Amino acid sequence: MSPQPFFQVQDLTTVFETREGLIKAVDGVSFDLAEGETLGLVGESGCGKSVTALSIMRLVPQPPGRIESGRIIFGGRDLLQLSEEEMRHLRGNDISMIFQEPMTSLNPVFTIGDQVAESFRLHQGMTKSQALKASIEMLHQVGIPSPEKRIREYPHNLSGGMRQRVMIAMALACRPQMMIADEPTTALDVTIQAQILNLMNQLKEEIKTTILLITHNLGVVAEMADKVAVMYTGRIVEYAPMEELFDHTAHPYTLGLLHSLPPAATEEMKDRLETISGIVPSLLDLPSGCKFHDRCPYAFEPCPIEEPPFYRLNNRHLVRCYKYKGFA
Repeated sequence: MSPQPFFQVQDLTTVFETREGLIKAVDGVSFDLAEGETLGLVGESGCGKSVTALSIMRLVPQPPGRIESGRIIFGGRDLLQLSEEEMRHLRGNDISMIFQEPMTSLNPVFTIGDQVAESFRLHQGMTKSQALKASIEMLHQVGIPSPEKRIREYPHNLSGGMRQRVMIAMALACRPQMMIADEPTTALDVTIQAQILNLMNQLKEEIKTTILLITHNLGVVAEMADKVAVMYTGRIVEYAPMEELFDHTAHPYTLGLLHSLPPAATEEMKDRLETISGIVPSLLDLPSGCKFHDRCPYAFEPCPIEEPPFYRLNNRHLVRCYKYKGFA
């Protein structure tokens, strides 16, 4: 009998009330992670990746949003059943998050040192001087030059890339059991990207931190992830171990994402990059049947009629596509 997963999301649905109607930003999403495992959650902008992360952290703004159904199991407890006080204790200590927009996540009226030190003082009981020393060390680890000087500065004094590194330092400060990273390297140059990814991998190896990595960068996924979930219009359409997904890509949407990547530097760039035709549909006006059928080059008779269930290609590879209807 296989061990219980360290972290599970089960049939998670998150909705938003708008003037035009109800939007299902996350629609029946399920996945699990073992201790020390990394899941790459990928897809185009607006597919529900960030709302999934905010739902896990119980940070969806209410109103207009709400978690309508599902379970989020961490350490044997359902996070959706915890009190707000219990969640505050978990956030930043046991589960941390690197947010996508550092300028809106950092408080403009507090120094960088105050904001990084808060995690050490709140969750680890350090004195002010101990927390300040730990903050300087943490800023040094994420590649911020002259951290002794930077701790006295405010967010607006830093570049976008440096603000992002401050957010990463805050997320890693308490060496969390689980970390959610929402586009953690978007604003960084390639050298700092590699430094941050190495730091995340180091944390993963040292204390078996479990990582949910949200990104549109499939190169980062190939480098970091143990398994991959591909999202489209709030649903997971393909779910597999990383090597399985890259070597035996099944869903037409995943194929489109991979084919839109530039070729390796060693290959000749004879042709233009491939694109996925059409645009992501509005969540207020989703197509019938498979939500990807009107952009899919392989669509056939059943696709516009009814949304396909998951088909299991092997023990660990799931795909939501009628091409695989013969599979169990």
